[in-house]
Amino acid sequence: MRKSQVSTLVLFLSLILILAACGSKTSDTKSTSSTPSSPQAQKEVVVNIGVQHAVAPLVLAQQKKWFEEEFAKHNAKVNWLEVQGGPPQFDAILTNRLDLAVTGNTPVITAQMADIPFKEIAVGSTGSKNNALLVPKGSSIKGVEQLKGKKIAVAKATSGYDMLFRLIDKAGLKATDVQIIQLSADEAKAAFIGGSVDAWSIGEPYLSTTVVNDGATVLADGSNINYISPAFHVARTKFAEEHPELVTAYLKVLEKTLIWQNQNLDEAVKIYSEGTKLNADVVKSVIKNVSFATLPVSDQFVKGQQELAQFLLNEKAINKLVDPSKVVDNTFINKALEDIKNNK
Repeated sequence: MRKSQVSTLVLFLSLILILAACGSKTSDTKSTSSTPSSPQAQKEVVVNIGVQHAVAPLVLAQQKKWFEEEFAKHNAKVNWLEVQGGPPQFDAILTNRLDLAVTGNTPVITAQMADIPFKEIAVGSTGSKNNALLVPKGSSIKGVEQLKGKKIAVAKATSGYDMLFRLIDKAGLKATDVQIIQLSADEAKAAFIGGSVDAWSIGEPYLSTTVVNDGATVLADGSNINYISPAFHVARTKFAEEHPELVTAYLKVLEKTLIWQNQNLDEAVKIYSEGTKLNADVVKSVIKNVSFATLPVSDQFVKGQQELAQFLLNEKAINKLVDPSKVVDNTFINKALEDIKNNK
């Protein structure tokens, strides 16, 4: 891999480390949460939840105001914080502006490396087709092995980046056999549609949008290599310690929302379409590919994260190997699922 292909990610990780160093000096004065032992313990708690305009049960629950209903039972209210992507989410966690969020598998590795205080509290999706290697409509490329010498767009520090290299390896190619073009999702979309690149490794919702609306073809995806690209729900460590009942309530809302979505798919698709401006076919494709879930973080997912951490270290994208099991805490999801089972 060329030095220039690594420099952007290294710079990003350096900034994360700087933020972590600064955050270690930041007190919890910005947090609106009160400790159970303080005189303010009985006052209303504000729960800061990260949200993106996306197809996800969290967004559906936001539209239905189900978080507000559940948290009111605990004398708490919701403050929605719009954050785009993993790095800004963890920056907000570091600076005590965000308590709960859902993010991809790569950001949790880089955040752990930077010693950002968070807990991985549940699996949010289990899809193996939510990242794919696309070729344009009418492309003569029919197999990954035919990408030798071709230009492939991908964003660094994403699950699509990790999956791309695994696909290349399985096809018997080396990283030096292809031309990796570092582009953001929007830049890559323009280059892909305009014919400046031969393939694009990307996740949802860009994946389904490009296939449904632009006629792109899936050359390969995670299912070809038994690769799962999960999402994880995360909580700011101190918030989870001070308000475990609210973390459990958050996960209960998500699981109940997922049950409702599966039972009322057409209505859910309509809500998503209105909120994201994506057409119904794209929304249905995203739901199918992502495979939303609300599950404990099992040993299988920890192993996958360990493999990802090793990959990032090998690519010099991180400078130390982390143990993903150290940030996992299934206490809250186990309690949430048990409560739902017992109709609590």
